[in-house]
Amino acid sequence: MKDISVPGTILLVTIIAVFMLCFYSQVYSAPTDRDNGRAMKEEEIWALEGAYFTNLYKADYEGVLALVHSQFLGWPGAAPQPINKEESARFMKQLIPKPAPCTLKIERAGILFLGEVALTQYTIHVNCSDTAGAGKIESSRITHTWVKEGGRWKLLGGMSYDK
Repeated sequence: MKDISVPGTILLVTIIAVFMLCFYSQVYSAPTDRDNGRAMKEEEIWALEGAYFTNLYKADYEGVLALVHSQFLGWPGAAPQPINKEESARFMKQLIPKPAPCTLKIERAGILFLGEVALTQYTIHVNCSDTAGAGKIESSRITHTWVKEGGRWKLLGGMSYDK
């Protein structure tokens, strides 16, 4: 039987300790990296939600449509049936024919990611002033589905319910 020298034992223990430290640091840091990536994706989607409605109330229809997928299907609360992207363009122009001095507040309710798909649910509160300066608040529940296309998020579909 061969005796293991003390320096050899110390070297072996050191190598094992370094290996274990590297292994566990990777295991425990990975969720943090994933959480940070998810938080960034969430904020990106919420920013797009804000941009969608900001552009709408500015009557920037091209700005809204730039966020919308070519195969869009949505059902606004004020529409009698679902509409596609082209019909949505006409609907927006009827709904907001000119820029409206409104403030928007998005009350986030939920967001879910499944690969390159994101689902949002929230209530939007829109406060618009009339010509006399009186404010009128309208609220709608919104569900939107976003898909990643060519590296960019596009609005594939949605539905709203006016409260």
